[in-house]
Amino acid sequence: MRESTALGSALLAGAAIKLHGWDLTKPETLAEVNTKGTREFVPQLAPEEQLKRWEGWQRAVDRAKGWEEGHAD
Repeated sequence: MRESTALGSALLAGAAIKLHGWDLTKPETLAEVNTKGTREFVPQLAPEEQLKRWEGWQRAVDRAKGWEEGHAD
């Protein structure tokens, strides 16, 4: 994932001075921003494998809940 905090700040500053014709009320004016070197994510896993991994993730999250209960700071 690309870092986007600085990009967001730069876009807002650029839009404020109408740099490159950017207009935040017209998202289409930002369509080509930060697109160099990007690629589209296309899932390669079978739906059954996706579900299996998602359920495993959910189990891990459930186990992690309350991890620090009972510990004094």
